[in-house]
Amino acid sequence: MNNNQYQLDKVIILSRHGIRTPLENTIALLEQSSPLKWPSWDHAYGYLTTRGGVLEAFFGHYLSQWLEQKNINIEPQNPDIYVYANSLQRTVATAQFLVNGAFAGYDIPIHHKYTIEKMDPIFDPSVQDDSTELKQAVLRDIEEADKTVSIFKNLAPAYQMVSDILDYPHSQLYARYRCDFADIPYELYFKKNEEPELHGPLAIGICAVDAFLLQYYSAFPKDQIAWGKITRLEQWQQILQIRNHYIDLVFHCKTIAQHISKLLINKIDDLLHHQSHKVNLLVGHDSTIAALLGALDFAPYQLPNQCENTPIGGMVIFQRYSHISSGDYFFRAEYVYQSFEQLYTGQPIDIHNPPQHYQLKLENAYINSDGYYNWADFAKRLKDN
Repeated sequence: MNNNQYQLDKVIILSRHGIRTPLENTIALLEQSSPLKWPSWDHAYGYLTTRGGVLEAFFGHYLSQWLEQKNINIEPQNPDIYVYANSLQRTVATAQFLVNGAFAGYDIPIHHKYTIEKMDPIFDPSVQDDSTELKQAVLRDIEEADKTVSIFKNLAPAYQMVSDILDYPHSQLYARYRCDFADIPYELYFKKNEEPELHGPLAIGICAVDAFLLQYYSAFPKDQIAWGKITRLEQWQQILQIRNHYIDLVFHCKTIAQHISKLLINKIDDLLHHQSHKVNLLVGHDSTIAALLGALDFAPYQLPNQCENTPIGGMVIFQRYSHISSGDYFFRAEYVYQSFEQLYTGQPIDIHNPPQHYQLKLENAYINSDGYYNWADFAKRLKDN
């Protein structure tokens, strides 16, 4: 790759928040799904944890080194960086720790629209139009995506594994449904000003898997991670299919992705074409990243050394380059994230112990022999959405 001909000109970093506690609205469902006692947490539900903050500071330190390697130097007196986060504790705190890790002592404001714990429309995956037509279009997308996945991947073993870990047959949920975990009925919950949900085994499964994953990333004692019942990487790979599939169906499918990404795409377009900051950091959620990649027609991907498609603390870095000899602009996007192992061990990451980098591909776009897309092609995607 002839990188020395390309100078990084501008970046938009879209990060998912770091390690948090389970979400409050899932606690009741978790308690009903198993007769076993869930471990307690020492932070409020849905908040970035202390460990999460430390890992974000490490990530910030790495980012500053990466930018320096790319010849983007941030001056302490007038830092050329813009930071905007969703107005929740976990996203604002993630932005703070990232910035402190990267540029401690620099005067960099963390912008957010509301008081803490009010959702910003730019990052809000809620449905703004619950018309029958849109719901039908979303259902068609889900059915098509589900069918395609089912050809390659059977979720039955993952459902059975989660059922066994939870001891679901002895739970309140089993008493209500009186059927196997996999046979709990599916239903799309699609209501204006609320997040779309796909009720059924996927929704219950993602809540449970998310809780187990947060225990793992928080380095709980092994006998407390899923009550000591997950002991091998293959088990994680199996059950995380549920999480990835849920995110794909509910947020990544084209109709809903375009519906919930409009304001974010406007923001990104504005930052790229009308604002002067070289470095722009936006902090949102897994739904934010999944929907944006779906709306902009990025190709399906599998991240090496990670079981999640939208890993916690991971970030998509949109990069604009100028070609030194021609003056033309080019585009590339990378998913930069910590591996499954890096998140568990919590080791500092830096340029010598870097996070994972994975280049994302665009569907239906020409990529040159150096691995770059024409900038105009990407800019047109932003405009078309």
